[in-house]
Amino acid sequence: MIREILYEQIPVKNISDAVPWYTEVLGFTFIWHNEDEQLAQLNLPSGQMLFLFETTDQTNTNFSQNGTLHGAVGFHTKNIEELYHHLKAFEVNVTDINNDGENKFLNFYDPDGNLFNVQCDG
Repeated sequence: MIREILYEQIPVKNISDAVPWYTEVLGFTFIWHNEDEQLAQLNLPSGQMLFLFETTDQTNTNFSQNGTLHGAVGFHTKNIEELYHHLKAFEVNVTDINNDGENKFLNFYDPDGNLFNVQCDG
């Protein structure tokens, strides 16, 4: 049976622009890039893989439910305030931090319009 999500796939307009953004802004590690297939693999320190696919299609990973936009990928952080200020320093389109009483959340967009959610426990 299925045990875990092994990787996520994200569409981007330009791999050469996206790889530095994901490594410098989000802290991913560059693993490899295949120019023929127009894709790159990046990893988080914990091992999760992210594949960036270059496409000319006007697409992203976002979807809408009852008029609310959602991203397909969610991240976890131990210090959401630090992450918020880090993203702001890179001029990332990021929401304010929300607190549901148990956890804190924020959303941000990559330069290609992919929406991501971040959760911080407690």
